[in-house]
Amino acid sequence: MRILREPTRVRSLRELLYGLIAFPIALTLAIVFFIAFAVSVSLTITVVGIPLLAVVVLLGRYQGTFDRAIGRTLLGADLEGPRPFRPRPGAFGWLGSALGHADGWRGLAYLVVRLPVTFVASLTAWTLWGVGLMFLSYPTWWYVAATDVDPDAGVTLGQNHMDSWYEIAWITAIGLAMVLVAPWAVRLVAKADIWLMRVLLGPTRVSERVRDLEETRALAVDDSAARLRRIERDLHDGAQARIVALAMHLSQAQERLDEDEGTPDLTKARAHVDSALGNARLAITELRDLARGIHPPVLDEGLDVAFATLIAGSAVPVRMHADIPVRPPAAVESIAYFCAAELLTNVARHSDATAVQLDVVRTGDTLVVTVQDNGSGGARVRPGGGLAGLAERVRTVDGSVRIESPEHGPTRVTVELPAA
Repeated sequence: MRILREPTRVRSLRELLYGLIAFPIALTLAIVFFIAFAVSVSLTITVVGIPLLAVVVLLGRYQGTFDRAIGRTLLGADLEGPRPFRPRPGAFGWLGSALGHADGWRGLAYLVVRLPVTFVASLTAWTLWGVGLMFLSYPTWWYVAATDVDPDAGVTLGQNHMDSWYEIAWITAIGLAMVLVAPWAVRLVAKADIWLMRVLLGPTRVSERVRDLEETRALAVDDSAARLRRIERDLHDGAQARIVALAMHLSQAQERLDEDEGTPDLTKARAHVDSALGNARLAITELRDLARGIHPPVLDEGLDVAFATLIAGSAVPVRMHADIPVRPPAAVESIAYFCAAELLTNVARHSDATAVQLDVVRTGDTLVVTVQDNGSGGARVRPGGGLAGLAERVRTVDGSVRIESPEHGPTRVTVELPAA
């Protein structure tokens, strides 16, 4: 049973170590920072007080790195750090940025509010684990002590010396219960500390939003650069080569027609013209395909028409429901179209599905595209895969992707895009 194995699991032993050291470390850091803070505040009337206070605030931020490392190592918590400290230029700019650095003040607050939590964690660990192990091993050490050291050794409750076999069994049972409960009790207290770390040592909602926007901007730039490289490559390897061949064939045909000696070789000239015509048609087709990859012309008629055209070429039967009373921006329509195309392609290639439901609905300022199939499931986002590229494309407009794909299916992918 799991409850019997829990005390010996690596996770439980790491949490035990956390419980043993958390309060001593927290108390030491709190005392050190309290002294530093008190000294810096008392010296604010001098020239060194305010800079010293700024340093203390910044150290409050950086001590959180140590606490997050403990949380990750011993508690297995996935804790993100705050955004990098970026001071304003100049000495006074740095000073003002440090004194107003919210992450530093939050780190100092964490030093204070974590004290009771870590005290309870240490008390729980020492009491349940320590006393529990002592009681669990009571028969052994009582026998050794009573035989070789002191006949009256052992546990005494009031005037009653616990030395009979049923009293020893009772104490052993209590010890076993305490050891079995100890991992869960320490874990419960540790979760409270993890919550404090997330609130006070992690990024704020504003900083998370800023970071997300920075990543989104970087993705948009990378996506645009990749598109430009692809267009350049397609033009160089495709249409440009066709047009060069077209010019060569027309030049050769002209040479045949301009021959000074005898009658021009019309047969060879016609062959060159035919080759030039073929290259011209291929170049037009490749340019049309390239333009369709940038902005499909069918989108000019609206998403519902574009999706109807898309599902007409699907290898798997698709049912569609569209409710778009107001058209979203062109960029959003394009992303929605390519997302649906990618998802339908994935269904045809990987899912073994026999039916697909495609829904595109505008709800307020959000466009929701949902693709659900009855296939084998197990769809995952893998680096460099189609779903990863789809998620990156959606993030460029601050959208989101939700994938529900248990083993054996069904698979449901929901794409939400801002439509305002």
